[in-house]
Amino acid sequence: MIDDPRRHIAAIAGRTESESQHLVAFMQRTCWPGGSQDRRDPTALAWVRRWRPGRAGAEIPVCSCAQGRCVVCN
Repeated sequence: MIDDPRRHIAAIAGRTESESQHLVAFMQRTCWPGGSQDRRDPTALAWVRRWRPGRAGAEIPVCSCAQGRCVVCN
């Protein structure tokens, strides 16, 4: 069964400021333990400094068409 998005939009539009604040507070408590304050965890920062994304293992071939930068090759 597919929900009608208009029903969700109407429900959100009908929410009072107090209801919205209550929902935000609930989400902060349950989805972001510790609250919404931006914080830095020293262990996480150290991990990010050590982490490096992997490199591609192969060379990407150069475009061989007459344009030199066609949509197929790039």
